[in-house]
Amino acid sequence: MIRNYLKIAVRNLLKNKSYALINIVGLSVAFGAAILLFLTAHFEFSFDNFHTNKERIYKVFYKLNLAEKQQMGTSVPAPLRGALASEFKSEIKYLTRIMDSGVQIVQGEKTIDNDLNYVDADFLKMFSFKMLKGDPNTALNDLRSIVINESTSKKLFGDSEPLGQTLKLNFGEKMEAFIVSGVIADAPENSSVESEMMLRFENNPSYHDLKDGWNNQNHQLYVQLADNITHDNFEKRLKPFTRKYYKTSIEQILKEGGKPDERGEVFSIRLMPLLEEHFIKNLGGIQVLDKTYPYMLLIISVLVVLVACINFINLSIARSLERAKEVGMRKALGAVKNQILAQFWGEAFILCIIGFTIGGVLAVTLMPSYNSIFQSFISFKSLLNPWVAVLLLASFLIVTLVAGGYPALIVTKFNIIEVLKGKVKVSTRSGGLRNTLIIVQFSIATLLISSTLIVWKQIDYLRNKPLGFDESQVISIPVGHEVQGTKMLEFMRNKLANYPQIQSITAADINIGRGKDNSMSHSGYGFEMEGKTYHTNGLNVDYDYIKTLGLSLTNGRDFSREFQSDKSRSIVVNESMVKQLGFKNPIGKNIPIGDSLGRTIVGVVKDYHFESLKNKIESMTFFLQGDFGYSYIFVKLAPQASPKETMDLLAKAYKEIAPKSVFQASFLDENTNNLYRKEERFSQIIMSAAALAILLSCMGLFAIALMMIAQRTKEIGIRKVLGASIPSLVLLLSKDFLVLVSIAIMIASPIAYYLMEKWLTDFVYRINIGWNVFLMAGLTAVVIALLTVSYQAVKAALMNPVNSLQNE
Repeated sequence: MIRNYLKIAVRNLLKNKSYALINIVGLSVAFGAAILLFLTAHFEFSFDNFHTNKERIYKVFYKLNLAEKQQMGTSVPAPLRGALASEFKSEIKYLTRIMDSGVQIVQGEKTIDNDLNYVDADFLKMFSFKMLKGDPNTALNDLRSIVINESTSKKLFGDSEPLGQTLKLNFGEKMEAFIVSGVIADAPENSSVESEMMLRFENNPSYHDLKDGWNNQNHQLYVQLADNITHDNFEKRLKPFTRKYYKTSIEQILKEGGKPDERGEVFSIRLMPLLEEHFIKNLGGIQVLDKTYPYMLLIISVLVVLVACINFINLSIARSLERAKEVGMRKALGAVKNQILAQFWGEAFILCIIGFTIGGVLAVTLMPSYNSIFQSFISFKSLLNPWVAVLLLASFLIVTLVAGGYPALIVTKFNIIEVLKGKVKVSTRSGGLRNTLIIVQFSIATLLISSTLIVWKQIDYLRNKPLGFDESQVISIPVGHEVQGTKMLEFMRNKLANYPQIQSITAADINIGRGKDNSMSHSGYGFEMEGKTYHTNGLNVDYDYIKTLGLSLTNGRDFSREFQSDKSRSIVVNESMVKQLGFKNPIGKNIPIGDSLGRTIVGVVKDYHFESLKNKIESMTFFLQGDFGYSYIFVKLAPQASPKETMDLLAKAYKEIAPKSVFQASFLDENTNNLYRKEERFSQIIMSAAALAILLSCMGLFAIALMMIAQRTKEIGIRKVLGASIPSLVLLLSKDFLVLVSIAIMIASPIAYYLMEKWLTDFVYRINIGWNVFLMAGLTAVVIALLTVSYQAVKAALMNPVNSLQNE
C-alpha cells in the first residue's frame, strides 16, 4: 500500500510540475538559508565549549560601586594571583595570568612578528588545547621554556622537530634565547583564549617593577576551582579576602559616597564563568559579541522557514479545489479518512524531503562563499555534531507535519456528495487561514525590511558622525617589535622631513580604532586629590600629537619643545577630565598623578571619540614621552598628497629601519570603521534574509494569485462583456492582496520599532527611529506585492472574454 501511495504521489507531482517546482525551490532555499544561519548561531553559542573543565574555569573581575556609577573590569594587578593561591590552597586547583603582547622571532635567516602571551605554568593544565608535542604538566615549568602553536612551528621549522630548538626573541632593547618545550594545536575559532606563543609570566620585561604593585592592573587572571567548590560559595569566601587586600580602596570608596550593592559590597572580586565570556560586552575581550545577535539569527532562520511553509500551506489549500473530484472518487470507492490523509501527507513529505536534501546540499556548497562574505567560521563538521543533527532533523519533521499535515486534513473533510456535484469550495475558514498566512508572510518581510533600514542607518551614522579628529588624512603605522618606537619616530621624522606631502609626524602608545594589527588597548590611571578618588584614561604621546590628529585646543597650549618641564611635569587633558575635576580654570592646576610631585595641566582639548561610539566620551590625560614608549606612528598628509604614493613612501622608509617587520599602515577612517565589523556583518545577514523572505513571499503570492484568478475566469469575462475596463479589472483582482499587505505593514511596524529600539540601546550615540523608515518599508512591500499580483491580473484582464466564457 505504501508503495502505491508513493507511486500516486510521484505521478501527481510530475503532473503538476509548476506547483511542485515552486514548493521545492521555496523549501530548498529556505532550508539552505536556515541551516547556514543556524550553524552561525550555533558557532557563537559554542565558544569555549571544547575545554574539558569549562564549567570549572572562571575569569576574575572586579566590581566597584562608586557614588556616581558602577564600574567593572578584568585587568588585575600582578600580586593578586599569589594572594589567591596563598589564601585558597584547597579551593583553587589551577591559576594562570595571561598578558597579551607581541615579539619578533629571529630563527636563522627567518624573522617573524608573532603574538605572545605571558602565562603561568598552570595555563596548559587548565585549558584543553591539544598538546601535539611535549608534556602539558611540565612544558612551562622552566622560565627559559617556550611553547608555540602548530602554525608558528611550521613557519619556523617546517617539518623538522621543534622540541629542544632555540628561539631568539627580540624585545626591542635586548635579544633573549628560549628553548621550545612544547607544541600545541592552533586554537579553534570559537576560543576566547588564543595563544601563538607562551612564555612564563615572569619573563615580562616589566614584571620585576610591577610584581608587588597592587595599583597597576595590566593582565587577565583565570582560576579553575576544585571539584567540590561551587561558584557562589567561593564568591562568598572572597568577601573577607577583598576586605583584607583592598582595605584602603574600600574605605576610600565609602568615604566618597559609594553605595553597597545587593551583597553589601562597594568593592568586590568576582568570577565570570568562562562560557559567558564571549557574551559579556563590558568584560569580554576582542571576541566579545552581544548575545542578541545569535538569537536574532535563530529567529531569522525560523522566520525564513516559516515563510516557505506558509507558501506550501497556501498553495496546497488553493490547489485542493482542483483535486476535489479525485478526493470524492476515492471516498466513493471506499477510501477512509486516514488513507486520504496518508496519501496527501505523503506527497507533502516527498516535497519536504526533496527540499531539505537540496537545501542541505546548497548550504554545504555555499558555505565557503558564506564564510567569506559574512566573516563566519562554520564548517561541514558542524553538521556532524549529534545535537545539531538532532535539532535539524526535529525541525524537518515539525515543518513536514505542519506544512503537509494541515492541508491534507482539510482535503479529507470534503463532502462526497458536493464534490461529485462539482459544488465544493474551500471553506470560508480555509480562505481566512490563507489570508492570515499571507498577512503573516508579509509581516515577516516588512519586519526584516524595516530592521534592515534601521541597522543600515545606524551603521551609516556611526561611519559619518564627526569624531573630533582628522580621520581621512592621518595614517597609523604599528611600530612592530624590531625597533623601539622612539627610534622609529626619530628616524621617520628625519627621513621624511623634506617631503611636501607630509605635514607632521608623531607617535603614541595606543592606536585609534582597530588597525591591521588587530590590536586594541587602553590605559587607566587613578589618583586621590582632596580626599576624592579620580579615574582617567591615559595616553602617552609625543610632540605634535594634537596637531597631527587635528584635535582642537579649547584652553592653554600643546606640549612644546620650548618647555623642557613638559617631558616630566606637564599634562594635557580633555574637557571631560576638566568637568570631572570641577575646575573652572584648569590651566596651571597641579594633579597628583604619576609621582609625588604630580603634573601640571598646560592645555585642554575639546572632547573627541577616542573609543567606539558605543561608549560615552570619558576623561583623557595626555602624557609626553611617558614610561610605556610608543607603539604607533601617526603621519598627517597634506591635502594635495596622493594617498597611494605617500603610503609607498612610508613603506619604503619603514623597511629601511625595520626590514624584517611587516608594514601594516592604515588610515584612521579605516580603523574606526573596523570597530563596527560585527554590526556590519549582522546587518548584511539581516539584509540577505529580508531579500530572501521577500523573494519567497512573492513566489507564494504569485502562485496564489495565479490560482485565485483562474477561479474567477468566468467573472472576468462577464465583467468585460458588461464594459469593465482593464485598469478597473486589475484593481479588482489586486485590491484584496493589497489590503492584506497593508494589514501586514501595520502589524510589523510597531514590532520592528520595539525590537530595534532595544537593539539601539547598546549604542550611546545612535539614531532616532522616524516614521519615514516604516513608510519606506511599507511602500517597498506594497510595490513588490503589486508588481507580483498585477502581472497575473493584467494577463487575465487582457484575455478574450469569448474564450473565458467558452472555457467555463
